[in-house]
Amino acid sequence: MPFDRRIISRRDLLRSMAALAGAGAVAPLGIGRARAQMPDLPTGFGRGRSVAIIGAGVAGLTAGWKLANAGFAVTIYEGDSRYGGRSLTARPVRKEYRDWWFDKYNPHRLFPEMYVSQYHETGQTPVPQTQVCEFDDPEWHPGNGDPTELWLNAGPGRIPSDHVALIDLCMQIGVALEPYIFQSNYNLLQSQTFHDGKPIAYNEVNYSLKAQVAEMLAQQVLTEPDSAHRKQVLNMLQQFGDLDSDGKYASAKGSSRVGYVDGDFPGGWRTPGKLNDIVHLDETLDSSFVGEGNPELGSGSYLFNFDNIDWQSSLMQPVGGMDRVWQRLLVQTVQASSLRLRPKDPRSAELGRRESRRVGDLVLLNHQVTGVYDDPENNRIHIDLAYRDPVTGEAGKYRDSADFCFSTMAPNLLATLPSSLDAEFKSWLGQVEQTPAIKVGWQARSRFWQSENHIYGGISWTTDMIGQIWYPSEDFNAHTGVLTGAYNRGPVAEEFGKLNLEQRLAAALKGGEKLHPDLANKVYAKRGLTIAWQYMPFQVGGWASDTAGTQPAVYEHITDLPRGRLFLAGDSWSYLPGWQEGAITSAYAAIKSLQERHG
Repeated sequence: MPFDRRIISRRDLLRSMAALAGAGAVAPLGIGRARAQMPDLPTGFGRGRSVAIIGAGVAGLTAGWKLANAGFAVTIYEGDSRYGGRSLTARPVRKEYRDWWFDKYNPHRLFPEMYVSQYHETGQTPVPQTQVCEFDDPEWHPGNGDPTELWLNAGPGRIPSDHVALIDLCMQIGVALEPYIFQSNYNLLQSQTFHDGKPIAYNEVNYSLKAQVAEMLAQQVLTEPDSAHRKQVLNMLQQFGDLDSDGKYASAKGSSRVGYVDGDFPGGWRTPGKLNDIVHLDETLDSSFVGEGNPELGSGSYLFNFDNIDWQSSLMQPVGGMDRVWQRLLVQTVQASSLRLRPKDPRSAELGRRESRRVGDLVLLNHQVTGVYDDPENNRIHIDLAYRDPVTGEAGKYRDSADFCFSTMAPNLLATLPSSLDAEFKSWLGQVEQTPAIKVGWQARSRFWQSENHIYGGISWTTDMIGQIWYPSEDFNAHTGVLTGAYNRGPVAEEFGKLNLEQRLAAALKGGEKLHPDLANKVYAKRGLTIAWQYMPFQVGGWASDTAGTQPAVYEHITDLPRGRLFLAGDSWSYLPGWQEGAITSAYAAIKSLQERHG
């Protein structure tokens, strides 16, 4: 049924336009951003001084690399058995594939733990079993060319163009970047309140909305007295909505902007194609596609998501997976004097035979920090540790003492850590709200989204609990590929995380089939992976819930830094929580503070 224009007044129209415009700009991430550049440290600035760093994620490794090359003796303590923190990329467990990967990316087999093919959740998770990535290229045989590269970015997956510190870091350490497509016209939108749940291509709804809003505004302008910009405004609206000369959307002749009926595309000779019908405004308004609320925590507005400054239509990704950032950090060379060994360090003999040192040599995995105590009287800071060797089973405890300590722990974990921090500061740390986040990954039997839906990259959106499906932006027309089969955050992710493994995968298939019917037979369903970041070791969620914007008093207190000789870094201490840009710039801010106070 056509939309009845009589049911919307000029005031209602302008109010609706303001609401629609606001829906795409709800997320406050672009407001009040703080930028921190790596300070230019003098040669030998850290000579004779030491730093202990807690956490081998992007922030900790970046800080360790910069401080080691400034002359500091550095040790990076990581409680987990892997590097990267929340930057986790799962890769095939198959030995032949793993060997191929190392031959391509790391032929010297440096720091072999950088290749991650399994992980597990901890604590109260209903998924205690180890998950193993069993993705595999069925058409590849070792020695017969290259396989289709398969990986799931279980953590961060894209880089906006204004994340300049991360892009600069990638350039410094040799991480190649390629386009990541956030939005394409053929990505799908799905809601149970629209067309009985049948998905529709993004451009059909997007153009239809623009055309009808442009027509209503044009008709209103035509009734207004002539003004200096009346003609320009009408011309703008005509272009914006592809209107005809009377200021009406092209309902008679149609518009190619709304796309063509599948299977009836324009071609040669007398095959003009058949245009899709326009989606009427009342259908769009009732569809949930215009959404409301913070798109970081829910569906937001599907139609305006790409207007978010961090969700541009074309972003970037590292060639070969997001873990390439911290993998390349691990192999960067540092000054030989930067290495600090713990008592009875099992690596002593091997490292003693090598002249060169790399960032990875500074990292001690499976070393959990159990306490941090500032000692101003002796100008030292003490770090208590518990370690275990996963190979030999050897375990022990000891205390390290350094001149400074950088902690990249989540605020909520630091709040509960035995330390010399005062009770009030710990209370503020414990108040930081964290956002639960989950992902599900599928290996597809074929790239059906390309052959069936003409989708090449981007994201499809649904009101189902899976939230989104991401399509790979690389290896177009390959015979297989990996889908991010669910990505949700906030309360929905909290509920999803309470499901066991089988229930999570079943829910992801059920939700995915609302976008792609028969999905269960189009993917290797038994190879599915799922992750709930609120249950991952040494994590408390996907990211802090924009503390600077939603908890300004909390943010002001937790960034009252440093605390004696303890410096805090990580994306939680930035205006970009959940982004690697926030992790890096916070590390730079901590280094600058150290330079200013102890230069």
